[in-house]
Amino acid sequence: MNNLSIKTGLLDFKQASRIFTLIAFLCSSHVASAQDANVESGMVSGSILDAEYGGVLYDAIVTISELGKTVRSNMDGRFHFGEIPVGEYTVIVSADFYKTSRITEVRVSQGALAKVDVPMYGDTSDVFSLGTFEVKANVLEGSDLGLLNVRQKAAAISDAISSESFSRLGVGDAAGALSKITGVAISDGKYMVVRGLSDRYNNTTLNGSTVPSADPDKRAVQLDQFPAGVVDSISTAKSFTPDKSGSFTGGSVNVVTKSVPEAGFLTVGVSISYNDQTTGKDYITSVGSGSDWLGKDDGSRAVLALAANPNDIPLPASPGFSEADKTKLVEVSKSFSSQMDPSVEEAPLNKSFSTAFGNRYYLGGTIDEMVLGFVGSINYKRKYSSYDDGIVRRYEPGRRSDQISTPIDFNEISGTDYTQLGAVFNVALQVNGANEFGIKTLYNQSGSDRAIMRSGDFELAGDDFFEARTLQYTERTLKNVQLYGKHLLENVGGLQANWEVSSSKSVQNEPDYRLFYQAIPEIGRTSYQGNFPSPRRYWRSMEETSDEYKVDFDLPLGVNSSQLKFGAVSTDTHRDFNERLFTYKGSNGVPYEGDVSTFLSDDNLELRDDGSLSRYIAESKGAVPSYYGDQDVLGAYVMADLELSEKWRMIAGARFENAEIEVQSFNASGAPNSNDGYLNDNDWLPALHFVRTLTEKQNLRMSVTRTLARPNFRELSPFGSFDNAGGEVFIGNSELVSSQIDNFDLRYEFFMDDGETFAVSAFYKDLENPIELAFKEGQLSYSNVEEASVYGLELEMRKDLPFLTGEYMRFTFGSNLSLTESEVDRNAQDFLLKSYRNPDIEATRELQGQSSIVGNADLFWEHYKMGTSLSLVYNYTGERLYSVSDGQLSDVYEDPTSDLDFIYSQTLKGGFSMKFSITNLLNEGNRFFLDETVGELVYSERSKGRSYSLSFNKKFK
Repeated sequence: MNNLSIKTGLLDFKQASRIFTLIAFLCSSHVASAQDANVESGMVSGSILDAEYGGVLYDAIVTISELGKTVRSNMDGRFHFGEIPVGEYTVIVSADFYKTSRITEVRVSQGALAKVDVPMYGDTSDVFSLGTFEVKANVLEGSDLGLLNVRQKAAAISDAISSESFSRLGVGDAAGALSKITGVAISDGKYMVVRGLSDRYNNTTLNGSTVPSADPDKRAVQLDQFPAGVVDSISTAKSFTPDKSGSFTGGSVNVVTKSVPEAGFLTVGVSISYNDQTTGKDYITSVGSGSDWLGKDDGSRAVLALAANPNDIPLPASPGFSEADKTKLVEVSKSFSSQMDPSVEEAPLNKSFSTAFGNRYYLGGTIDEMVLGFVGSINYKRKYSSYDDGIVRRYEPGRRSDQISTPIDFNEISGTDYTQLGAVFNVALQVNGANEFGIKTLYNQSGSDRAIMRSGDFELAGDDFFEARTLQYTERTLKNVQLYGKHLLENVGGLQANWEVSSSKSVQNEPDYRLFYQAIPEIGRTSYQGNFPSPRRYWRSMEETSDEYKVDFDLPLGVNSSQLKFGAVSTDTHRDFNERLFTYKGSNGVPYEGDVSTFLSDDNLELRDDGSLSRYIAESKGAVPSYYGDQDVLGAYVMADLELSEKWRMIAGARFENAEIEVQSFNASGAPNSNDGYLNDNDWLPALHFVRTLTEKQNLRMSVTRTLARPNFRELSPFGSFDNAGGEVFIGNSELVSSQIDNFDLRYEFFMDDGETFAVSAFYKDLENPIELAFKEGQLSYSNVEEASVYGLELEMRKDLPFLTGEYMRFTFGSNLSLTESEVDRNAQDFLLKSYRNPDIEATRELQGQSSIVGNADLFWEHYKMGTSLSLVYNYTGERLYSVSDGQLSDVYEDPTSDLDFIYSQTLKGGFSMKFSITNLLNEGNRFFLDETVGELVYSERSKGRSYSLSFNKKFK
């Protein structure tokens, strides 16, 4: 599988871009030639859906009555007609045990695709008195019937959002899309919090396969890695069924990339945006490299060959240190970049580019034979952000409860240059209606060049004015290849078999992460060495690979929707993490006048006249400079989805998972540490769901399930990471154990006409041994608490507003609200210490990472004839516990955040469209605080500014 991921995968970007550009050209050429050859024809396609029980229908007969043309739906329920003369038609669909569906007024335009998803009702239903279900095509167009149907008939309690909603809501990536789903909040712009549970309690898959994390400190996948342009839909399961991994509690998210299209297409889009806090203004940055615009360092920040290995750098204190060694040490010291001070540039406009393309070919010349299809996309964006009003503070308790000291009080200035490049290419071969093979690939590259300046009071600098400078470049790479097959075995009772082999590789590098501290006295010479750390440079690299092998079987039971599902999966994950640290030594005869830009000048790195060393670089060893992790998970499940009666449905089953996790770290001498983490767990995860069908469009769902949350590699490793002055040291805990969670869920849902919905859900979760981020002996670490409970209520509604809805207009209002409470018992020592300063403190607190309120609301108005739409989108995330403080200080909380966005879209002539948006209209920033007896104390704070964007898209039919 490693060879597969390297050779199939994932080509480097230059190769991939050439191939994708060629395919896009061929696709557009094919589309253009098809238009020329068929100037008076179009296409009709869609899916056949079971409107009562969910899912799709195979082998349904689809006929265009006026032409007498007939095809059958494939195993995915899809059908397609090509070269249909321009005009208006009636589509008739029939299948055994179903009423015939008759779709009228299906309009076929020149060179265009008419898409109709057809609902089918069982012939024993008493909903319709006639033997045929008839509806006009324009009622179905754009209704997103398929996604709503899947949600309505799903086994689990779930929510979903499709690409059709991305433009309306103004989202740019999967993280932004998820923030619009009921009960989901996004932390740090990329991690999801579901039902009050932090990112470590949630699970993310890509097209159903496991994706490794590119963050060495988290298990969670960074969701900003998936641009909206490559995503077809995102679904969130909030209750567990045995066919899914058991390692989630809040939600299991599946990101589905775009699939093979019904017809050839090519779209191109460009966008620019202006941030009133950054664009056109000076911001701090670093010199960078020649390939930063591709989200990747070109090697300029790499450790050069002169210092490739620790033994390459001579040590003055080592025996036998010679004149030749001295000369080499000077040469090595000069080989590193001399920039330790941020440079200043003017921030240009943010910009993005995207293209998507695809086509399908009927091999053999008829649509009943083999079909080959492909779809691809390339997305690129470059974004600049900055602020100069940041605050960073840390506190210590005084002798009295009304006393508190501030050992760290910094003002912060920051500038970030962020680049993201993503590509998707999927190919599918449909051998016939019952067999399909395919390959799905995804490549994502991102780079973040961030400069930070902190200045103010620092306890370790005494009475001197303290300054800290940071230059940090972080690049992330995600590569994913999935081979899959889908087979319908009619001779084995209609058994459907799906298999998948996937390989993923995730990399995060921090090359040449530079920190420079100095203390400036009122009188006297500036110092760069004291009680605080000396100038230093880090090289950190993390590589994580995941290979997964999965097979699922679905056996129908009888003529209704009852089925038996069973399958197995094997997931092998491996991580390697390494860190190298370099510091600067010596000052013989080299005065420092406080000019950081000359600190590493050639003059300061030369040998002195007397032959002695002046300033030079030396490699230092951290306590834990490297670690690796292995995780092997074997899972198997069986579940039955049974229609007990016309009104009752039961989903019951269990999943067994064996998980072996090993983390091995190494000390400064390269020897393995003995206090590393090891887990070998066997877990049975049962699930029981009941669905009561109240009416054709109303359900009542009930479920009782058990899930788990395992500690990740970083949480188990004793590695301690240090970032900046005033920041925290994160250190792992090898004694962590897995968390077990019992989940109880109840939901009422009502699916009305034209996509209108209403749902209310209640949930309760009992957590045993939950893992939290907390201060421990002055460091941020991870620990198990004995138990916790989380419970809450979710409300969701989407409704047409009739006073601005007419023949050509639609005005809708959508909203969702999640109210969550949690309870954790404070340990005795924590309660005793905090009650000294605050006698009114309670013996319980919230679960770390939980927000009590998460809400979304949007107003959407559209005029079909004018091609105009307007959206106003609001998101609110309530206060949440960021970290649990040790000692007497109160815990750290994140302030509530509110985002209000406006989006205006307009269809133009010639296949062009335009969109204008304003984001963060309320101009809110981020703020963390301690709720002390003396009042709220700022922990950190910064602003974000408003952004104005304008984009144009061109669609080639």
